[in-house]
Amino acid sequence: MPRTPSCPGISLGLSFLLCAAPAVAGQEAPPAEALPVEEQPASTSEEPEVHSQVASFAVTRLQESPAVVTAMNADEIRASGARDLMDLLLLVPGFFFGVDVQGSVGPGFRGLWGYEGKVLLVVDGKELNEQLYSTMQLGNEFPVELIERIEVVRGPGSVIYGGNAELAVINVITRGVQGSTDLLVSGTYGQLESVNGRRGVTLSGRKVFESVPGLSLFASAGLGQAQRSDAEFQDFFGNSAQMGGNSQLDPTTVQAGVGYKDTQLSVLYQRYNTSTVVAFDEVLSAPAPTEFENLHAELSNRLRPSEQLELVTRLNLTLSEPFRDSDQQSEFYYEKQVRRLRGRAMARWAALDFLQLTAGADVTSDEGRLNGPADVGLQTAFGEEGADRVSYLNLAGFMEAYLDNPIATVVAGARFENHSAFGSSFVPRLVLLRSFGPFSAKALFSRAFRAPGIENISLGDDVRPERTTVFELEGTLRLGEGHAVSANAFDMGVSDPIIYSYDAVSNTEAYRNLGRLGSRGVELDYHLKGSWGRATLNYSFYAPSGRNDVEDYQVPGHSNTFTGMPTHKASLAGSVKVLPWLSISPTAVLVGKRYAVDAPDDAGTSAVQELPTQLLFNLFVRAENVGTPGLELGAGVYNLMGTNFRIAQPYNGGHAPLPVFSREFMVRVSYLLEPGLDS
Repeated sequence: MPRTPSCPGISLGLSFLLCAAPAVAGQEAPPAEALPVEEQPASTSEEPEVHSQVASFAVTRLQESPAVVTAMNADEIRASGARDLMDLLLLVPGFFFGVDVQGSVGPGFRGLWGYEGKVLLVVDGKELNEQLYSTMQLGNEFPVELIERIEVVRGPGSVIYGGNAELAVINVITRGVQGSTDLLVSGTYGQLESVNGRRGVTLSGRKVFESVPGLSLFASAGLGQAQRSDAEFQDFFGNSAQMGGNSQLDPTTVQAGVGYKDTQLSVLYQRYNTSTVVAFDEVLSAPAPTEFENLHAELSNRLRPSEQLELVTRLNLTLSEPFRDSDQQSEFYYEKQVRRLRGRAMARWAALDFLQLTAGADVTSDEGRLNGPADVGLQTAFGEEGADRVSYLNLAGFMEAYLDNPIATVVAGARFENHSAFGSSFVPRLVLLRSFGPFSAKALFSRAFRAPGIENISLGDDVRPERTTVFELEGTLRLGEGHAVSANAFDMGVSDPIIYSYDAVSNTEAYRNLGRLGSRGVELDYHLKGSWGRATLNYSFYAPSGRNDVEDYQVPGHSNTFTGMPTHKASLAGSVKVLPWLSISPTAVLVGKRYAVDAPDDAGTSAVQELPTQLLFNLFVRAENVGTPGLELGAGVYNLMGTNFRIAQPYNGGHAPLPVFSREFMVRVSYLLEPGLDS
């Protein structure tokens, strides 16, 4: 079977250079760290025809990607009724969630806490992890209606992405400039049992100029409001507070861009206003607000000097102000801004029909500064010198060889970085791919690292990157069209993890490298798709491996478990077409028991709270083309059984379990106008 459907008989490396020309005017060139735009609508693409660049600099079919990858296209996302990234990631093997300071919720992966600098979120090639602590926020964070595709690398991505992709990569492709002229309007209304749930409106438009071939424009805007939960939160001291009305998640998202042939300029602005009833360990007398604001701009260009050579350049500007509380009377006052300038250049060369070589360079300049006084609230100056401004320079070089041969496809790559504050990091990767009829196998060895963020350096004592080594084996058996089962076994070890600590008495934070962490386990995944609909069933098992000697991440009396993270997780997601225009989509997620660990008392002992095995069940009904082409209606009930679902802090930091996923009733209306299509 040819690797590139549009160019049968041409091998992988050369076929990319010969056949990767945009199929639609204004389509974005595939950048080095982003997915290429598909040549067909995501809603009709079959997995064997989906091409990806999420796990390699080379463009490959998704099933031949040199990593363990889970993908969801636009139709699957819409049909599922997913409200945000949390709903989607809950269905992906390996992912669960934990709560951290100031009510933040982030991802855990394969039992390890990934919120701070270990899991990378990329939207249209823009890395959204903030640069102070390298965190990503989850919960009503991004309009699902704008997402065209998600690909999740379930494993390290440091060779491709650098120091924030230690455990996994979440790559989101939005409607963007690719495609045809259209207009999308969407509205959502949700109701929790005691307060309003989600409310949001999204508008997106795209214009392709037929009179100027290659020119296109796009713009989108989304406004939303939500509550994390309407349940009662209780801290480890016995104090309680109602989250309903006091746990806001209010995003504002604006995108805009222009593309002309192989050049594109795009901008993404986000403002995420939150509030919480608990900051570190104890219930607050009044909800505390926290704001996250960032602006991302990117200019990219692709040049083909010959059929065998392609050059890609990208220039990024990021301005971010995370964890902002601008009230100087607040004990949580914090106003710091980061500016990041980043330039990347990459060359792909199809040296031979069976060999593709990639090499490039990456230069990043970060500058952090105080926007207010130091030593007020949580705001400190930078480093021991007490500076109000700090800057760092990071230089990186990377390379990859993709060798396609009858015995096994070999992918070998490496990345070298040198940071002006903590020195150098080197990470190699080797992947072997082999297919035997309907069966395919992958063997992967990767090293990865987590680079300290600006505040990790400022608050740390000679903090250096933590190092990760991962071994993986994956086998996939295709039992027929749309019918496949896969199994994955892995072992991950993390040396010198960067550990956070907070002293409530002195109200100070600190970071240090300490000990070792590890995880090993298996993941099973079953997919079935037909004219009737689709179904996905997966199961995950995780257990500590090797030497897990970081006390903050241990559960007293339970050495074979992770703090806050489940050992077992299973999910079932399906969509059944009752009528050609009507589908019913149930979702069930079974999460094994977890343990919440209180901070040690004066005697050095910690209380342990067991969270039981729990089931989340959602049901969503979707009607398409209601009365007119493009009009879609959806209604769903989430946490139908009313489970008192809570997530724990994945280390013994004193934060009690936080209620999430309250029962919610939601309706969604959207209309897609596509003037170029016949009605």
